[in-house]
Amino acid sequence: MAEKRDFLLGICLGSAIGAAVALLYAPQAGDHTRDLLRQKASEAKEKAADVAGTVKSTVVESADTVRAKAADVAGTVKSKASDVAESVKSKANEMADTVTSRVSEVADTVKSSAQEVVDRSRTVVETKKAQFTAAVDAGKQAYDQKRAELEADVQADMDTELVGSSTASTGTTTPSPMPS
Repeated sequence: MAEKRDFLLGICLGSAIGAAVALLYAPQAGDHTRDLLRQKASEAKEKAADVAGTVKSTVVESADTVRAKAADVAGTVKSKASDVAESVKSKANEMADTVTSRVSEVADTVKSSAQEVVDRSRTVVETKKAQFTAAVDAGKQAYDQKRAELEADVQADMDTELVGSSTASTGTTTPSPMPS
């Protein structure tokens, strides 16, 4: 933009200087030369005003064009930014839904696994309880059996002693049974 203005200014100044030099070296009378210089200066002034007007209108047009393009670019950028924001928001929501779903799946899996562990533990406890109860019952049965055997042995020993004491009084001896 500045180059155009400098170029136009250079043309105007060059034209004015060239006209002034031409008039000074022209073979005319002084009054006529001064009138011609005034006329040429007036023409140069008008040309400069025209060039300034042209430059001004060109600058205004360029500024309007730049403003319009800037507004278009701003609108495009705003639209793209809005689209990108919507896209990011959509992706974030999708990711949040995916994460929520996966967390729910993991929680369900952990809950199911925990329930399986509880069920297996319960089964093991019940099995061990049944084995313990069976062992206690077997112990009671063995106790009762051994008690019965011991009571029978004691009874047999008592009977043998009674028989021995009655034979001792009669004088006969009987061999005593070996203790078991």
